[in-house]
Amino acid sequence: MRLEYETFATIMNKHIFQSERQDLLRTLVEHPERFVGLFRPTRPESKLFQHIFQAREIKFGDAMEEIIGLILEKAGFIPQDKRITKDLECDHYFLFPDRKKALLIEQKVRDDHDSTKRRGQWENFKIKVQELLSKHGGRLMAFFYFIDPSLHKNRNFYVSKISELRESLGLDEIYLCYGKELFTKLGFAHIWDQLVTWLKQWKSEIPVMPDVNWETPEAIAELKEIAQSEPQLWLKFARCSPLWQEGIVNALFPTRRGLQEIIKTLKMQQNKKAQEAARALYEKAVELS
Repeated sequence: MRLEYETFATIMNKHIFQSERQDLLRTLVEHPERFVGLFRPTRPESKLFQHIFQAREIKFGDAMEEIIGLILEKAGFIPQDKRITKDLECDHYFLFPDRKKALLIEQKVRDDHDSTKRRGQWENFKIKVQELLSKHGGRLMAFFYFIDPSLHKNRNFYVSKISELRESLGLDEIYLCYGKELFTKLGFAHIWDQLVTWLKQWKSEIPVMPDVNWETPEAIAELKEIAQSEPQLWLKFARCSPLWQEGIVNALFPTRRGLQEIIKTLKMQQNKKAQEAARALYEKAVELS
């Protein structure tokens, strides 16, 4: 079993950075109220940074889910359809390499949620355990797993709930794990040490702050691609007056050069939506000048 650092870094970068500008653009036009408003203690640039950091936290969890799933596959575990019912999807659902037992892992980044969130997460896990138990009988090992070993806010709550669930279902192999504990239980603890090393290296290589200047060559190239594939996003952007009135557009396009490049790309397309977006963006850019 071997996972290379290059694979690890590629997965992390794909989830966290690959579509960051497109995701931000979509959120800006669909939920402008998250970024603007007098009763916010932040300037436009700060609000953009705040949103990006929050989005990266979520995407980090998605990246680690893919990485741990890949580690399990390389260890010989056999992936199963994660959607176990119409309304239930598992983070990890595998058969052991010998196919004699099933593995369920409900994976979270850190144990720091409030009481309402923790109850919802537990009930979700409990239903999945019950569903897979009905399919596999006693041949099931289930983990409620937090990647970050430094936080144990709700540990006593989860320990109590796991004890209750074990007793009610007659299933001994239900565990609460943090960090390395999961890998130790599954028999390859050394992989955790490798993951920690890789994570430190990856964090040392990423920028300290996100780039919200959408007029760099890289940004303009990406935004022009969006103009070609989803011109309607730029039409919505042009029509969202608060973004223009409260400084968001100024933060993203300080010289307007990026806007002009997007307008040119839209004008070159022979479809009504792109032409409409080009006109609307041009009019707004003139007003801003």
